[in-house]
Amino acid sequence: MADDPIDQLYGLPLEEFVAARDALAKEARAGGDRERAAAIKRLAKPTRAAWAVNQLARSHADEVRALVDAGAALAGAQEELLGGAEPGVLRQAAEAARALVDALAAQAPVDGATRDKVRATLHAATVDAEARAEVASGRVLKERAASGFGGLDGLVGSGAAATAAAAPAAPPGPDPREVRRRRDALRRANEAEAEAESAVDGARRSLEQVEATVAARRRELEEARTALAEARDRRERAERAAAELS
Repeated sequence: MADDPIDQLYGLPLEEFVAARDALAKEARAGGDRERAAAIKRLAKPTRAAWAVNQLARSHADEVRALVDAGAALAGAQEELLGGAEPGVLRQAAEAARALVDALAAQAPVDGATRDKVRATLHAATVDAEARAEVASGRVLKERAASGFGGLDGLVGSGAAATAAAAPAAPPGPDPREVRRRRDALRRANEAEAEAESAVDGARRSLEQVEATVAARRRELEEARTALAEARDRRERAERAAAELS
């Protein structure tokens, strides 16, 4: 991360992000790379909770990598359970992931409700591949909430329930095909929401650019009017001086 200027942006104190981003865009534009400059200018400022997660990705890189690995292991354990594997494997994977979430959240550089959002984002990274990749990159823009069948707590509980269900009188578990169908539907819904949020952010940034351009043109208009008034004043004085000599 240290060698990439854009990654460096997401490691800065939150209040420095916008100024540093604009300076980086200006530098790219001055170097003749207008496309890169525009792309940098469009980079969104993270929320405070997202910023805190990005700091953890830098200051506690080993723990975040362990969290990412735990999330991947958890996904594998879910697949194994659907294939008929021992439920205890899923429960152990979920408990390990939850312990990492708690440990990392406790070290976040925020507190109160913001820390709760950090924990929710880390939690989401253990049960959602897209959130996991975002946390691993250290470029989280917005806090996330764990979705699916109850998140880690639900997985821990389902593992315990599946173990108890080994008795002959226990009711049958969920149909694996239905679980997959619902999971796919949830993934598509999350993707659609993310695309919609991205479109809103893009439209907002475009509006801000237009407003900034309009403000600049208004300043130029006022400067032109002032220059015109001064030129007229000089011309009138010159005319009066010429008339006095006639």
